[in-house]
Amino acid sequence: MRITLDIDPVVLSAARAKAAVERVSLGRALPDIALVALTPLPGPEQSGSGFPVLVGNPEHRVTDELVADHRDGR
Repeated sequence: MRITLDIDPVVLSAARAKAAVERVSLGRALPDIALVALTPLPGPEQSGSGFPVLVGNPEHRVTDELVADHRDGR
């Protein structure tokens, strides 16, 4: 099947590079890139209580004041 697409130059360049390295056609490399982009990222871990565990930077302390500022849009 033939189709005309308007592909971003950066994406086209990445697909061409992938096709050259893997020695496959551009038509095969482009869907591979698209499928990787569509793969969902792993969700947050679950604690024993069922609430998600959010992992962050241990040096960035989250305080009540920081949460209130974020909540209030400050």
